[in-house]
Amino acid sequence: MHKLNNRNDTKLEQEIINILKLLKGPFSIIYYNKATNDLFFTRDKIGRNSLLFHINNKSFVISSVLSRKYYECVEVPATHIHVLNLRSNIISLHPWDCEALSSEKHDLEDWFNILQSRQMLSDEQFVLEYHSTQNLFNEDNVVEYIQTIADTIKCKLTLMKKIMEQSVINETIFKITKLLEKSVEIRLKRQPAKCKLCITLNALICHHSSVGILFSGGLDCTILAFIADKYISQEQSIDLINVAFSKNNNQSYDVPDRITAKHSLEQLKKLCPKREWVFREVNVTKEELERCQASTIADLVYPRKTILDESLGSALWFAARGQDNDSISTSRVLLLGSGADELFGGYTRHRNAFRRRGWSGLAEELDLDWKRISFRNLARDNRVICDHGRQPRMPYLDEDFTEFVLKLKPWLKCFPSDSLGPGVGDKLMLRLIAVNLGLADVALFPKRALQFGSRIANKNEKGSDLSKSFLCENNKK
Repeated sequence: MHKLNNRNDTKLEQEIINILKLLKGPFSIIYYNKATNDLFFTRDKIGRNSLLFHINNKSFVISSVLSRKYYECVEVPATHIHVLNLRSNIISLHPWDCEALSSEKHDLEDWFNILQSRQMLSDEQFVLEYHSTQNLFNEDNVVEYIQTIADTIKCKLTLMKKIMEQSVINETIFKITKLLEKSVEIRLKRQPAKCKLCITLNALICHHSSVGILFSGGLDCTILAFIADKYISQEQSIDLINVAFSKNNNQSYDVPDRITAKHSLEQLKKLCPKREWVFREVNVTKEELERCQASTIADLVYPRKTILDESLGSALWFAARGQDNDSISTSRVLLLGSGADELFGGYTRHRNAFRRRGWSGLAEELDLDWKRISFRNLARDNRVICDHGRQPRMPYLDEDFTEFVLKLKPWLKCFPSDSLGPGVGDKLMLRLIAVNLGLADVALFPKRALQFGSRIANKNEKGSDLSKSFLCENNKK
């Protein structure tokens, strides 16, 4: 607890802001200073938690979740600490990364209207300024090394093992692995070692799963599962939660992510034989999907309302519920692989940026993705997962981890040249880490989006279009 010392209004405001800037981890905060009639509110600067703002005439509401009946609603940006003076209705925006008392000031309604307009922009329209200070000089000849062996070695696994022999790459693998292990350890050990059921019953010993992993079997989540095994008691199981959707009642649930997950599970069993892995197959019918979307999910995803928001929000909601045919997950904490694609170049647009403008184009695209991350999925995902009383934790978005990765040259994150095709060049560093951990098969899996891997999405629909079902419900209210 910090005791405020200043009585001068301006200095007091700065003192409170400085205290907020010391905080780490996911959070949303609302703080009222009665002496100055100022309301401070913010999300952590990465944007892992949700905070929404609704305004109606002369009243407003701030909450982590607001249903569609709050028609005028925006997600509070994680880019600033907001200070609203309740007397003047002037809002001051203090950037996280600026130490001086510099801020933008807006009338409350003007600020709200700006956010509403920006919230409707697609990724293509949402452009941020790019000011690069990164040196792209290839002083360690890493690029030439990778390119040379990529032109001569055709076996993907052999190629990756050879890449790992380069000293700079090998050192980077070691440092990233250690930072990721520390991040996972913090997120697993800072909770009671008991599941939801045993905490309720006040049980002395718990052998159930207190931790679950949203598990497609892909690169990001399988690395997390392997590392999690180190920091959870062998007496407890770990839930691996995999979700699949059926477009009709006769369709099999053997969707791409189910097949991949079963394969990765076998690798985990071999590498971690003492662990009890509970593989939860969450199967969702078309009828249940539509019913839950109308009754619950649309209100949680709101104010997001595109087809992509509908698909991803629904997939995460059912996965986080953790209900398979026999039982429901007892986990209190869920690990997610969020942030890995943005940090390590996992999207097709990263390859396209490299083709257009080389390393400088890729560096700019990676920078844009990182600056945009708090505006995109994180708040929505937080809302749908927390609806089940579970806490999402995202090791790839740890402050110390991201600080290190963001300073790396782009070729030490990914290498999206034509000679290293999909399944190797994208997220190359994470693939090398997987090989180093013994997850060789997982390292070769191609990137697959959750909405397609779980088969919730229709490939003929454009993700940026507005969801008709979400909009219809909204208009009724």
